[in-house]
Amino acid sequence: MAEETINAALNSQLADFLMGEDIQPGSETGYQMCKIIWEYHPLGGKMVEKPIEMAMFKPRIYNVSDDAEDRIVNAFIDTWIRLGITQKIKNLFFNARCYGAAAIGIGQDSVSSYKPLTKMGLQEEDIFINIFDPLVAAGSMVTSQDPNTRDFQQPDKYLNIQGKKWHPSRTIKVFTGAPIYLSYQSSSMGFTGRSVFQRCVYPLRSYVNTMITNDLVSEKAGVLVAKTAQNSSVISGVIGMVNKARRGMIKAIKNKGVMNIGAGDSIESLNLQNIDGAMNSARSNIIADIAAGSDVPAAILKDEAFANGFGEGKEDSKAVAQYIDSVRQSIDPVITFFEEIVQYIAWNEDFYNSLKNEYPDLYTEDYFTTFFMWRASFSATWPELQEKSPEERQDSEGKLLEQTTKVFDTLYSRLDPDNQAVAAQWLSDVINVLESYEGAPLVLDMDKLKSYRPPEPPTGGGNEEAEET
Repeated sequence: MAEETINAALNSQLADFLMGEDIQPGSETGYQMCKIIWEYHPLGGKMVEKPIEMAMFKPRIYNVSDDAEDRIVNAFIDTWIRLGITQKIKNLFFNARCYGAAAIGIGQDSVSSYKPLTKMGLQEEDIFINIFDPLVAAGSMVTSQDPNTRDFQQPDKYLNIQGKKWHPSRTIKVFTGAPIYLSYQSSSMGFTGRSVFQRCVYPLRSYVNTMITNDLVSEKAGVLVAKTAQNSSVISGVIGMVNKARRGMIKAIKNKGVMNIGAGDSIESLNLQNIDGAMNSARSNIIADIAAGSDVPAAILKDEAFANGFGEGKEDSKAVAQYIDSVRQSIDPVITFFEEIVQYIAWNEDFYNSLKNEYPDLYTEDYFTTFFMWRASFSATWPELQEKSPEERQDSEGKLLEQTTKVFDTLYSRLDPDNQAVAAQWLSDVINVLESYEGAPLVLDMDKLKSYRPPEPPTGGGNEEAEET
């Protein structure tokens, strides 16, 4: 009974949003309305999820120096995948964009969430990662509104989840948009960021009207108009019965069917040619209004295919690429936080011992020294928004190699032997980072290269044949 009541209330609120006359420009977006838009509106999912999906469409590229056969990086990636952190981060930002605020926390089965998170010795089996939306974290993400305090416009340090506090070292809070002084957001239930739907509720409602129009037009497009000759009133009853039967035949007739009509009769479809222009124009303007009220470019809302790729320099693709870069910047602090956590889990002492047994000459320091060396040399970069074609890659790499070779030729003859070896190693390093030479890296023996001296050319006393030789 309770479930039926909840469903009925939800359906009623959805109908109120779609058709309610009380929604006007500037209408407030509450928690429930944001949830309904995200769940049911055709553009709700795109506005919440699409930017994050585009920003994280490929995993980050990781590298650790002195990594034997990429064992260190692979251990990191395997742990990251097993913990499902990518989807957790996506869900965090989905909720933050929908409601204006959200939080993520790392809990442990063996340790209270109120205590600080001890990273060294963290066990994969002991931790869990939870996402908290404003309803779950109600009251504990409200920012301070006292301008004389240190935490002015900052959220509470401790998250309070159903009466249980979470230590700040375990949580990250995310706002969509900067908090505005004394501006209470009903969607996030506090003085926090704003939902992406905040400024565009009215055009989102208008978009639903375009869907209704499309449905009406699709229904009317199948209507056939039978034009028949008018007859005298004496036989109108008989002709009416005939016309009724004829209409039934027109309705039932299908492809490859044959029927007779009178010489003065004709069958046509409704003329809807004056509707499409107004419909398309209104729909495009509504989407433009939604894009203007949110942070999502109209090209993403329309799912337009770019005539040119992100790297082609066209204005539409350039604007979207800049937008996705800004989304990645907002994700960076969260993903960096979890990268550090995964390092402590993946590169534990057992992993270090197994690696040291296989490569005793490479790993000679103790575990703690080696671990922090790995951390210091760890690097993570975002992949390109769009990969280059093989032809474009070969062309750009060819130009890079040509420029590098010119620099090398200019410097080499002017350097002493030691620096000549350094220049040769630099050229080798440039060649080895090119994908075209990935399968056949150039490896130089630096000790032999530094001690190598080219033979002196013969001077006089030889015959012409010896000189030629």
